[in-house]
Amino acid sequence: MLDTRPITTNFPGSVTLFPNKTSAIPAQAAANIARLLPDHPLVGISAWGLDGFEVVGCSDRQAATVEQALVDFPDSPGMDVIRRHKRISIADLAAESRWRAYCAHLRELDIRSVYCHPLVSEGQVLGLLNLYSHRTNAFRAKE
Repeated sequence: MLDTRPITTNFPGSVTLFPNKTSAIPAQAAANIARLLPDHPLVGISAWGLDGFEVVGCSDRQAATVEQALVDFPDSPGMDVIRRHKRISIADLAAESRWRAYCAHLRELDIRSVYCHPLVSEGQVLGLLNLYSHRTNAFRAKE
């Protein structure tokens, strides 16, 4: 039986981003992912549904601000991930020619690189795991 009771978060960096949500689990997951990854990127988790994107968890308040851009800018890499079911990595937002308004907005928030990964179940994209960094080339594979 799945326990769906709200849980409290008392770990460093935890914040109540969405007080009307019944669960802090996505926010805890995002914070844990950020803590465990090299250079501790900002992490956002968004769900995809009939009404578009809904931000469901973020590693901190700054990540929540950045993740909100998926909702505010319909032309974004997140939409391409939804359409194509493939991850997108942007090494340098300043050099990116697609999604101009989205990239310009993130640069205003001091974000320099982005990684969007689809969350898939039974062949359907249910949402995205997004990583954001203040550094360019933050998500390049090690050679």
